[in-house]
This record gives sequence, structure tokens and C-alpha cells, in this order.
Amino acid sequence: MVRGGGAADRSEYNESQELENLQRVFNILVKKECGKITKEQLYKTLRTLSYPKLSMSVVEDLIWEVDEDCDSMISWEEFKAMFYRVRHDKTGWEPRRLFNLVEFMMHDKDQSGSIDMDECMEILFRRFGKDQLEARVNDFMTHDINSDKEISFSEFLVMDQKNDIAGTAKHPGFKLSAGMMTTTQQENERLIKQIRGASRPAH
Repeated sequence: MVRGGGAADRSEYNESQELENLQRVFNILVKKECGKITKEQLYKTLRTLSYPKLSMSVVEDLIWEVDEDCDSMISWEEFKAMFYRVRHDKTGWEPRRLFNLVEFMMHDKDQSGSIDMDECMEILFRRFGKDQLEARVNDFMTHDINSDKEISFSEFLVMDQKNDIAGTAKHPGFKLSAGMMTTTQQENERLIKQIRGASRPAH
């Protein structure tokens, strides 16, 4: 805990802790042999968390959304860039399905598959400070649908849609990036072919 100092010190400390937490989640998801997140490793984690409508094609799409070097895996740099890109996105166009998983795992420090009260208080204290802590915790726990004092991954996804801090829930880009509308690599490739076909001159 930072003792003394002002808002700048707290902000610097929080950013350092967040990056450390992000690295922890990456290390959980990564395949040690290659140092990257593979579709098999990601599928295993999502299955444990009861990800809705899970299939290998869904996992491949999640990776494709952030796979900048097209090697069908996610490196640390791609992982980190994705997280901060979505964190600062105000348009609703950034794919956020993987981001939702990562943020949940950052909260769930003991890897129990749910966020308990202690984990909730710790991360909200660092983010909002002591003065807002009680109100933020109470608001967070209102999303505990089954009243078990813990937030499951499915409850976390519902909470993310309801909060919509950026005000983009009605934006078509938000619906696409949140997985509320189907968007896959195959469909995008089909669309590109249609566009190219339409642009060819008639003989």
C-alpha cells in the first residue's frame, strides 16, 4: 500500500499493480512451450467458466480479433495492447469479448471461477479510493443474481452490458464487439469477396 503522497502517487501505484495483475492473467492463459495463448488453452479456461455457446470456432474468433501478426495465437504484446485499447475505447467498435474474460480473471485472484466480496473490495479500493468504496461495492454486488455473495462469469457479463460506461450499448459496433451479433473471420472474408466482386468491371 502506498503511504502518503498525492493523487499522482496513487495513480502510478495503481497502474503498476494493474500491469502486474494483467501479467498474472496472461501467465495463467499462456502455453508455456511457446509463450503465447493458444486456442486450446483459451478454450479450456472458457469451458471452466461456462462461457455461453462455447465452441472452438468461437475461441478462434476471439483470438483472431486481437491477433495482429496472424499466427493464430496471442502474444504478451498483443494481449497488453488489446486490454488498454478496449479500456480507453469510447466508440464501441473495439472487440471486447476477450477483454471481458481478462477483466474477470483480474478480479478473480484465487482462480475460483467467481469474484467474492474480498476480491471485489480490493480492486475497487485501488480504483476508486476509500471514500467511494462502500457505494461501489454495493453497486457491484447488486449484480449477484443468485444472492450467493459472489459474482460468476455469466453475472459479470450481464453487469458489463448494463453498466456500459461509454454509453455505447446501442451502437452497432458495441453489439458486434460484445458478441451480441455474430461476427466471424469467415463472414468477414465472405464480405470482402463480395465487395471485390462488385467492384470488378463488367465484361
